[in-house]
Amino acid sequence: MKNLTYKISLLILGLFATVYAADAQEIKGVVSDVNGEPLIGVSVFVDGTTLGVSTGVDGDYAIDVPDAKGKTLVFSMIGMATKEVVIGNSTTLNVVLEEDSNFLDETVVIGYATVKRRDLMGSVTSVGSDALTQVPVATVGEALTGKMAGVQVTTTEGDPDAEIKIRVRGGGSITQDASPLYIVDGFPVESISDIPASDIQSIDVLKDAFSTAIYGSRGANGVVLVTTKSGAAGKISVSYNAYWGQKEMANADAIQTGSSYDFVQNQYELAVLRDRVDDDFVKVFGVFEDIDLYKNIEKNDWVKKVFGNVGTTFNHNVSVSGSSDKVKWTASYAHVGDKAIMIGSDYKRDNLNFKTQYKPIKQITVDINARYSRTEVMGAGANSMNDGGSTSSNGRLKHAVQYTPFPITGVATDSDLAEDYGDNAPPLKSVADNDNKRIRKNWTLNGAVTWHIIKNLNLKVEGGIDDYSQEDNRFYGLTTYYVGNSATIKGQPATQYKNAFRTNYRSTNTLNYNFAEVFGNDDHKLDLLVGQEYILTKSNTLSSTIEGFPEFFDSQMAWNFMASGTPVASNNFYNPNGQLLSFFGRANYEFGGRYALSATVRADGSSKFEKGNQWGVFPSAAASWTISNEPWMENASTWLDNLKLRYSYGTAGNNNIPSNVSSLLFQANNTQWISMGNTWWGTTTVGGKSIMPNPDLTWETTVSHNIGLDFSFLRSRINGSLEVYHNTTNDLLIQFPVAGSGYDYQYRNLGSVQNRGFEASLNFVLVEKKNFGLTLGGNISINENKVTSLGGLEKIEATSEWASTEIGPDYVVTVGRPLGDMYGYISDGRYSVDEFTHNGTSWVANEGTVDASDVLGKEFFRPGAMKLKDVNGDGKITVDDKTIIGNAQPLGIGGFNLSGYLYGFDFSANFSYVFGNNIYNANKIEFSHSRKYSNRNLLSSMNVENRWTNIDWATGEEITDPDRLNEVNAGTTMWNPGVNKAIFSDWAVEDGSFLRLQSATLGYTLPQKWTMKIKMQKLRVYVTGTNLFCLTDYSGYDPEVDTRRKTPLTPGVDCSAYPKSRGYVVGVNITF
Repeated sequence: MKNLTYKISLLILGLFATVYAADAQEIKGVVSDVNGEPLIGVSVFVDGTTLGVSTGVDGDYAIDVPDAKGKTLVFSMIGMATKEVVIGNSTTLNVVLEEDSNFLDETVVIGYATVKRRDLMGSVTSVGSDALTQVPVATVGEALTGKMAGVQVTTTEGDPDAEIKIRVRGGGSITQDASPLYIVDGFPVESISDIPASDIQSIDVLKDAFSTAIYGSRGANGVVLVTTKSGAAGKISVSYNAYWGQKEMANADAIQTGSSYDFVQNQYELAVLRDRVDDDFVKVFGVFEDIDLYKNIEKNDWVKKVFGNVGTTFNHNVSVSGSSDKVKWTASYAHVGDKAIMIGSDYKRDNLNFKTQYKPIKQITVDINARYSRTEVMGAGANSMNDGGSTSSNGRLKHAVQYTPFPITGVATDSDLAEDYGDNAPPLKSVADNDNKRIRKNWTLNGAVTWHIIKNLNLKVEGGIDDYSQEDNRFYGLTTYYVGNSATIKGQPATQYKNAFRTNYRSTNTLNYNFAEVFGNDDHKLDLLVGQEYILTKSNTLSSTIEGFPEFFDSQMAWNFMASGTPVASNNFYNPNGQLLSFFGRANYEFGGRYALSATVRADGSSKFEKGNQWGVFPSAAASWTISNEPWMENASTWLDNLKLRYSYGTAGNNNIPSNVSSLLFQANNTQWISMGNTWWGTTTVGGKSIMPNPDLTWETTVSHNIGLDFSFLRSRINGSLEVYHNTTNDLLIQFPVAGSGYDYQYRNLGSVQNRGFEASLNFVLVEKKNFGLTLGGNISINENKVTSLGGLEKIEATSEWASTEIGPDYVVTVGRPLGDMYGYISDGRYSVDEFTHNGTSWVANEGTVDASDVLGKEFFRPGAMKLKDVNGDGKITVDDKTIIGNAQPLGIGGFNLSGYLYGFDFSANFSYVFGNNIYNANKIEFSHSRKYSNRNLLSSMNVENRWTNIDWATGEEITDPDRLNEVNAGTTMWNPGVNKAIFSDWAVEDGSFLRLQSATLGYTLPQKWTMKIKMQKLRVYVTGTNLFCLTDYSGYDPEVDTRRKTPLTPGVDCSAYPKSRGYVVGVNITF
């Protein structure tokens, strides 16, 4: 019986094999390029199935295809145009693939649709996945720097989680954030910093109001559209990329402090001028006669001890993609691990991504996309987020520069005098005492169903959820200002815990119809889009403060044993729900491939405004003329691919304000400073400031005009665009001070801002041969910003607060001037001996000498002191002598890149540049002057041999003889460092222009005939250097800096910034 069963089974299997053999047919051939060279690793598969193979080392393939005749073979390869071939009677199919290099046929994402680049009517700039993954970077923003005309990318500091600011055409808001709207796979997000570059297919930036109007209320500052990679047709593909590298502090010698002897000399002179030699000098350093002993004391290089780590980075990612007849899918994982140059500063990020498309039937397409990211930032370097106040940058550069170069008596090991807490702490102790742990999580789930109702009529229903949380654990040790001055329980460690939650829900429905079947010819093309969108935002912030930990507690102990402290404050603040209901539509018409018209309109209703002001309508229109398609241009078709002139007009809105400023809301607060209990009720605040409600608030609106010329020659070997634009933002949402009302601010619609400029981008394929190629690309953007109205206000002043209240307003906004004006005194050198007379006890100003004693301090108003210009001519230096002394807005930005290949080698260099802007060098002020403090080390520029001194260093006596004083200071250029407070003058305003080599890469791809033997389609190894040099006249560490970001009114301040690093990495790219 068993033998019979066995024989029957063999018979059945044989029959099936015979049937399959009869049905299946072997199709074979060779795939080559246009030069006849075989292509290795081309994916060859039967359309609509998972049946596929890859070409071998000779470009050959063989595939068994059941019922072969009439079926379609698809040939695809990265960098080559995909080709489909229908199987006929022949069993041999030799295929030639062409390079997929036509710039005009690139797909560009616009609002709720995609178009070919040749069909664009608005101002859109793009970066593809090749450019993003060409250079190993931790964040997408770094990869965009210098690559897009009209898009400025600023890495504000050097810490691993530094904020990366993206501004499109200057930005139009004054007191509100001018960041663009970020859209990832159709979903609005707060930031793109946590998305790995390896997951991104393309980034498209919509710059003019015609392009952004489809996004209505959120598009006034531009729109950044990110499209992640999708599964490709064909067999399963696996790719793995990894790199490891080291980095060190860049431009480390830019800031040099004095020697131990220079430090002691400065302290002695300061004590003499203050008439406190016994108290401030002798008790600490001994008598003057022993000052030479300090010449042999080696100084501590605190900057090197804090920022001198050799940082390491290890990043890797793996992605898997595949498809069947009904499903395309891709999944990826990416990890970033970064040990930074600052002690205790670490960064880790993990990303998961899954994306699939499913076609259960011909009429239905289902898309699903899920993303998850987790970011962990450790160390005091994480405190750079939104710096505000005078002590926010504790634990970084400030202490490393100013702290005493050697141990001295009279300075406690844990902190200085109580009034100096947080200002001059031991650098390594300060780093530990300002520890921070930040954990950020974000997951997004999007789903869409597209119903192809009839031919060219599609209904798309989308829904999604975006969940974000950020947990901040901030430790305050004994040396911090908070513990010494602000805490309820002073003198003991404390910790603040904050967890911010935000969830966005999105529902979008669009209906699109193309009228191709209606017209029945190619002369007329018309498509219509109508849609509706609803976005709901829920957010809350949970916070608590715990103080009174035992003095020996460090950060980890405080975070792990919170019960050991005393809770002094807790809150769980829920923001009002943000709701946005929108209706929109777009119509595109084209005639004869030459003339095109397009119009969009969007109506938005926002819960941030009160009834009657909630709805805003934002229309736009565009027209284009494709000159190259005119019949009379036919003779130019051999060299002219595209020449198109376009114009667009549009309006876009902005409601980027907190959700609690238009109506009166109350919140509970906790304090121990009132006698009738710890809880009190007050109006809601924004950034700690009370806000007067304004029910009349309405939309901020940007009106844009854009003229562009697109061109492409010689099969896109030369291509680019030229654009001019004029944007006006009206009804600005301004945070207006209302002193005397019981509130700090009120949001109002006031004034207008204008941006106009010119942009150009050019790309040249210089050489394109089989084994050698060279490509050059570049862009430049010139922008002029001007405030055209402040609604009747004379000016708006702002304070960066880096020196607390010492400086007062140091930024000003005035009509007719650009945003970012710096406001201070004009330096007039230093006072000479001829301007004073010594009366036997002190120096007295001569008649006609401008009196600066109220600003400098009476004891420092003398020969050699800093001199300021008397602008109003009243003979005295006061705040009335302040004027505009610089501007942080750049006149121009851009970048250029050179890339090429030589046999198996590839190389690239990417440059970025900025010109015409100023940097407010607060470090220069702080590190060059005594202010009210003692025992602060100063820059070497303030050594005695470089600056004015009042001391005879042979005797230690103060010089009062005018001739002797002139003789001693002959050849010096700097004034005496003695002042009572920080003074902002144009001496600290420097040119911020720079040219930076962002990255340079050299790679080698092994021949495929080798890698295919081990089943690899591609194996590439490379080495990359980042931030290799920066040409600039700026005297600080780096001119690309922006540390006082609590308000947009104070850009371009360099105050104790985390230094940037220079790095080198080696990496590998593998595809199976």
